[in-house]
Amino acid sequence: MRKTQIRPARTNLSRRNLLQSALAGGATLAMPAIVQAQGTQRYVKPIVVGLNSKPGDPSYESIARIPKILKEKYDVQLEMQVHGSSVLGNDLAQLESVQTGFIDINSNVTGQFEQFSKAFTFVDLPYAVTNWDMAERLFASDLWKQQAAKFEADCGLVPLPPVGGGGFRLLWNSRRATPDPASIKGLKYRTTGSQAEIALIKAWGGNPTPIAWTETYNSLKNGLVDGIHVQPIWTYRFNMYEVLKYATEVGAIFAVQFQVMNKNSLNSMPPNIRQKFLMAAADAAKEANEMDRKFESEFRQMLIDKKMEIHKPSAAEQKMWQDAGEALWPEYGKGVDKSVLERMVALR
Repeated sequence: MRKTQIRPARTNLSRRNLLQSALAGGATLAMPAIVQAQGTQRYVKPIVVGLNSKPGDPSYESIARIPKILKEKYDVQLEMQVHGSSVLGNDLAQLESVQTGFIDINSNVTGQFEQFSKAFTFVDLPYAVTNWDMAERLFASDLWKQQAAKFEADCGLVPLPPVGGGGFRLLWNSRRATPDPASIKGLKYRTTGSQAEIALIKAWGGNPTPIAWTETYNSLKNGLVDGIHVQPIWTYRFNMYEVLKYATEVGAIFAVQFQVMNKNSLNSMPPNIRQKFLMAAADAAKEANEMDRKFESEFRQMLIDKKMEIHKPSAAEQKMWQDAGEALWPEYGKGVDKSVLERMVALR
C-alpha cells in the first residue's frame, strides 16, 4: 500500500539550532505538526534526548533502543536524537531543559530530581533496596506507579520506566583501604546534591562535597576530593580507575536511573503512537535492566583487572556500615509517608 505523509512546513531553524537557542535562554515556539501515515505509522518530530551516560551503558541504551523497538515490534517510525556524555549541558542544565521542553527526555539518578519532587526520596534512603530482585519488584509495583503519578503532579515531567544505574554503589577513594566507617574519617567524597547522600557520607565519617558528574574526574585528579560513591560501570567507563585505587562494597545505595519526558512532548503524540511509545519504552527498560544486572559483576571484575582493590566487609564490618546508614531513616525519611516506607520494606 502506498504510504501518504504530511510534513510540517520547512523552516530555516533546525532542531539543533532550536535547542541551542533555548539553552541560551529563550523563546517560546509552537509545536510542529504531527504526522501519521497509512500502514507503517510515522512520527516526524525528532525526539531530543540529553543524557549523562555513554553508548553501551544500560541507562543510555534504555532510551536509545526505543526507536528500534518501535519500528520492529510496533510498526512505528520515530527519529530520536540521543546526545550522551552530557554534551547538552551538565546535570542541572539538562534537567531544567527537559522541564522547558527543549530537551524531550532526560535521565539521571533519583537524587538529582529531589529538587523538583520528593516523590522518590524513599529510594535513596540507605539500605532501602537490598538486592536486584527487590529492585525489579519495586519497579513493577503499584507503589512505584503511585509515586510516579505524584512526581508528575509535582513537576509536570512524565516518568518513563526506570532502570538500574549500575547496581549497588561502591565507596571508592584514592588514599587507603576503608574496611569500616572509622577508616574513612577525614576523606573528602564527591556527592550529588541529594541531602540523604550528603548525610550518609557524614554518618560514615567522611566529608561530602557536591560536585557535578562532569567535573568529578578532574576534582579527583586535582585532589579537591578523595573519593566517590559510585557503581562499577560508571567508575570504569569514565576512567575513574586512573584516579582511584580502593573500594568497599558498602551495599548502601542501589542506583536507580530515573527517566523522564516532557509532558507536552509526550502528549503531542497521537494517542495510538503515544501508547506504543510507552510500551516500547517499557520493553527497552526491561532489556536495559537485564543488561545492567549482568554488567554489575562484569565491570567489577574489569576494575579488579585494572589493579583496583575492592574490599567485601565481614559481617561485623557490614553491620557498622548498615547501622550508620539506617540511623538516617527517621531524619531523611520523615518527609516520606509512613505507608510508603512500609510498602517498600514489604517488597524485600
